[in-house]
Amino acid sequence: MSDTPGRHAALWLDDTPGTAYAPLDGDRTCDVAVIGGGITGLTTALLLAREGRSVVLLEQGRLATGTSGHTTAKVTSQHHITYARIEKTHGADGARAYGAGMEAAKERVADLVGEGIDCDFRRRPAYVFARVAAERALVERETEAALRAGLPASFDEHVPVPFETRGGLRFDNQVELHARRYLLGLAARIEEAGGQIFETTRAEHVAGGDPCTVRTTRGEVRARHVVVATLMPFLDRGGFFARAFPERSYVVTARVREPLPEASLITAAPPLRSIRSVPFRGEELLMVLGESHHTGAVKAKPERYEKLLEWVDENWGLREVVHRWSAQDFSPDDGVPFIGPLNRWEERILIATGFKKWGLSSGTLAAMIFADTIGGQENPWAPVFSSTRVKPLAEAPRFFAENTRVGARFFGDRVASLKRKDITELEPGEGAIVTSCGQKVAGFRDEDGALRAVSTRCTHLGCQVAFNAAERTWDCPCHGSRFGVDGEILSGPATKPLPPRPVPDREGAAKR
Repeated sequence: MSDTPGRHAALWLDDTPGTAYAPLDGDRTCDVAVIGGGITGLTTALLLAREGRSVVLLEQGRLATGTSGHTTAKVTSQHHITYARIEKTHGADGARAYGAGMEAAKERVADLVGEGIDCDFRRRPAYVFARVAAERALVERETEAALRAGLPASFDEHVPVPFETRGGLRFDNQVELHARRYLLGLAARIEEAGGQIFETTRAEHVAGGDPCTVRTTRGEVRARHVVVATLMPFLDRGGFFARAFPERSYVVTARVREPLPEASLITAAPPLRSIRSVPFRGEELLMVLGESHHTGAVKAKPERYEKLLEWVDENWGLREVVHRWSAQDFSPDDGVPFIGPLNRWEERILIATGFKKWGLSSGTLAAMIFADTIGGQENPWAPVFSSTRVKPLAEAPRFFAENTRVGARFFGDRVASLKRKDITELEPGEGAIVTSCGQKVAGFRDEDGALRAVSTRCTHLGCQVAFNAAERTWDCPCHGSRFGVDGEILSGPATKPLPPRPVPDREGAAKR
């Protein structure tokens, strides 16, 4: 197997230029404020601007560099083992609405690409396949549920991979594309339609009303409607942090010896592997995602990449690693994304979360629902995705399991870190909960030997952060906020960085 680790960057970011939209430079008033520059925010802003509404889009960093810039870029209505479950939890009508909405979202993406966005768009089948006999019945049940939902499904005995399978569920006419080229194409069209885009502008609070007020680090925006498109809403008033749960996954791209698949594929049961080929600078690479775990888990180590590469080598023959990166998404407790009002009392503030790793189709659908909602039109798929729905039988098992885990981490991590080493004992590249100048801190030593220390408590709800050795970040195991080693916010729901803490200088005196 190759010893080359590959570039630690998402292929899509490695293959596109950066953006340089100006930050907000004072107060603004508009029809709709959109918070977040990923698939949901950009599509929402475009649809609304084309309807003649004044739109201001706010992005805390740079466009399409968050989860939407770290996707595998499959645009599909085939969402792993989904429809059999939705039939049980939301009924046959719910499964049909889910499938029809995702198909419509896929075709909306195709229509937008057809306007001239150069993004390696292509149609391919999507498979969920069984590796052993015990998984075949699971895939057959999903095939039957997908057919009842009216989807382009069939069972195929021949799955296009270079190893034996037990057949798979096939969806025809699905889509692959270059994620960031597509997203930057949307951004250009927002400006053409009269929308305004501001980067490096972090929203910190939204007050409801008419108008609503978005307070940012660079001014206020007043709008009749606000769309919070930030993966997980940073506004706690809807309680979504307790109903959708964060998970990190790892991705590699590689040059391989065996022929590449002319389809996108995913395994039916753990260990999960999501597979496709992807164009990159005149050649095709194999892309594989897997090794998922809860955000903030001790499993967040570089070995996750190695396990993926071992699997690639075993099945395709690894020649060279090209990229490696990780991504995060939230899974809803009842299996269906939440799309709609923040709560029953603030219907002018709209949110979308819980895309369960199918963000390009789910985020596009959310934008379509938002455009209809703000325009006063009924959307045929909105009820099944309602953000204010209550499905106690469907939600209870995972709701209680995940929130019990959160409670255990909230208290258990504090107990586990009572015995800790001093920050000066950290090795280069190592991070841990340590003691520095008499305080418990989240400490890190960089490759040059410099020490850095920040608060151990996530600024969202106070859970103790954990070091992610694979990405060298501080991750919150409770609700998924992520911070750099200097405490800067990488993703929410936290809206404030981790405060700095003192570290000893070379003479042992405290310094910040």
